[in-house]
Order: sequence, then structure tokens, then C-alpha cells
Amino acid sequence: MPASSRLTDIWVGICCCHSNPTCIPMSGPIITSSANHVSLGLGQARLTDMTIGGCGHTGTIVTGAPTCVTNSLPKARIGEMVTGCNIGNVVTGNTTHEVGNSSTCGPTVSSLVFSTVEKGTPVTYTEVDFGNVDDESEIDDGLNIFPPVEGRPPSASEIQRSNDIDVSPTNTIEIDSSAVQVTTPPVSCLSAPEPTPDSFQLSTNFTLGDVSSQAVLSRTPVRAQAGFTYQEIVCNLQGLCENILEALVAQYGNIQIITSGFRAGSGSSQHHRGQASDIQYLNYTNQQVYEVAQFIKDNLNYDQLILEYGGHRPWIHVSFNRAGNRDSSASNKFGTRISAGNYVWRELRYMT
Repeated sequence: MPASSRLTDIWVGICCCHSNPTCIPMSGPIITSSANHVSLGLGQARLTDMTIGGCGHTGTIVTGAPTCVTNSLPKARIGEMVTGCNIGNVVTGNTTHEVGNSSTCGPTVSSLVFSTVEKGTPVTYTEVDFGNVDDESEIDDGLNIFPPVEGRPPSASEIQRSNDIDVSPTNTIEIDSSAVQVTTPPVSCLSAPEPTPDSFQLSTNFTLGDVSSQAVLSRTPVRAQAGFTYQEIVCNLQGLCENILEALVAQYGNIQIITSGFRAGSGSSQHHRGQASDIQYLNYTNQQVYEVAQFIKDNLNYDQLILEYGGHRPWIHVSFNRAGNRDSSASNKFGTRISAGNYVWRELRYMT
């Protein structure tokens, strides 16, 4: 069984909050832990505890023991994953304290705890309701499995485990195949300093951090990548906020969770270009989320819209391209993701 990890134990990997090159080899200690539970004299590290690299950037422990908890959080062990600026794994721990699946460890817990962008309140994703985060099937990435991984492809065993616990709905109730012709409004780009602080206001209700480093899952600071300059990506995010997210706030009130906005990478994903976000309304029924997707399709100047199902919480992937949104007749203008890699285009499906 893996050894318990604690305050000052070491993680090793990379830090991706730099420039030229963006990601560099890095290591450092765990810097937060339980205040009242110790392992060999040091505070027990847990899911959501923080790491720091020698460069000064930080990360978060995002996996933990499936049944062993401390302060209601899964205990961290050697091998646990770290994401954020720091991306890697915990590599040291107390080898005299093994943490596995023992019944003495407490109640079964397999969850990820994050904070909402809007109010900082905790949101717990479990194995059966994790809101997967991705876009088109050819660029599905490590954020669409439980637990999510970032900075590397998921292993075959991780994908299989996630598939085994997926409870995506299968009952289609309604289909809508209509399309609306749209045009792309211009975006007058704000002049942003580099680096731009998270508090930089992109629109009335959204800051840069809301759609990048402070998103619930893909907490990636803005950087130049995928053929776009730093300023261009900030401007792309501004266009997304002004034309899509603000319209949703006006119609439905504050968005509860932006699970993913800007993400690291140089592929074809619009997240890599600052053009897309994934959003969830945690207290909405599937019917209500479906209605939000219909509102976007029928009323907003979007580039692509995908109503996505996985676990118990559907979510919406929506993008805006200030250089020109795809035509309303495009084959992948809008659609429904029924499960990982399973897409139906030109249809928004209401599923239970």
C-alpha cells in the first residue's frame, strides 16, 4: 500500500507558469496539511492541500486515498497527482504509515473538492457525478475522466476505471435539429499588461481569473500558445465573456461554475486559444440545462455549442471566435455529447 504523505514531503514534475519555455522541470514541498492529524510528527497531507515549486509557483493535490480520510478529506500518499502551476506527483512520505483501503480508515470517500468561482463555496465531485470537461471527440483530454489529470494523457487503466463508473444517461426524450444564421459581432480588445492579474476585468461580471487560473478544474494562467500571442488570448477570452457569458448572466443570473476556460496546450481545442468555456448549473435539472443550451443556440452569437452528459451533472461547452464564428450550417456547429467520444451533431438532446 502507498505510504502516507505529509507537510514538507516532496512532489516532482514540471511547473507550467513560466515563459520561454512555458514548462520547466520542478520539484518542491507540500506546504499545507491537517492541523490536528499527524504522521510521524508531521501534518497529514490531504486532497486539496497545496504544493510549491522552487520557482515559487503553487499546485494542488487532486487525488487521495479512496477510503482513508483526515478532516473529511482523502489522505494524500506517495503517487498522488498534483495540478495547477505545479504538475506532477508526490514522491516522498512516511513509509511506516501505509494508507490504503483498510476499513479502519473511515468511511468511503472518493471525491474532488473545489471552490466555485463566484462565492468560493466548496463543491464536491464524486465518482458518479463528476462533470467531465472536454470538447470535440478527437481532442478529448485527461479532464474528462475521474479523477481528472492535466499535463499528460490518461493511462489506459485510468480511462477504463472512469468508464466503469460512468453513469451517463441513455434515455433521449427530445431532439431539435433547427439552425439559426448568425453573424460575429466585433470585439474591441482591451489593452492588458503582461502578465495580467487575475482580477483584470474582462467584462461586467467576469475577470481574467474566472476563465483561466481560477476555473474550477483547469486552473491555467494565460500564456502565449497555439499560435496566439498573450494579448490575443486575453482578447479571445474577453470576446467569450462579453458575447456569451454575460448574456447567460443576464438571462439566468450568475453562472455557478466555470469548470474550464483557458487550458494549456497547442492542439486544436478552442480552450487552448481562449475561445471556449465549460459551464455547469449545479442546482439545475437536466431539463433546465437543456433549456439553457437551447437559449444559446437560438439567441447567442456562438461559434460552437455542445450539450454534454456524463455522470449525474450535464454541462455546456460553448465557444466564441472573434475572427468569425462558424456558419450556422456547419456540421459541428452544435450537438450533444452522450458519453466520452460519443457525439451526435446537429441535435440538442434532452436526456434523463
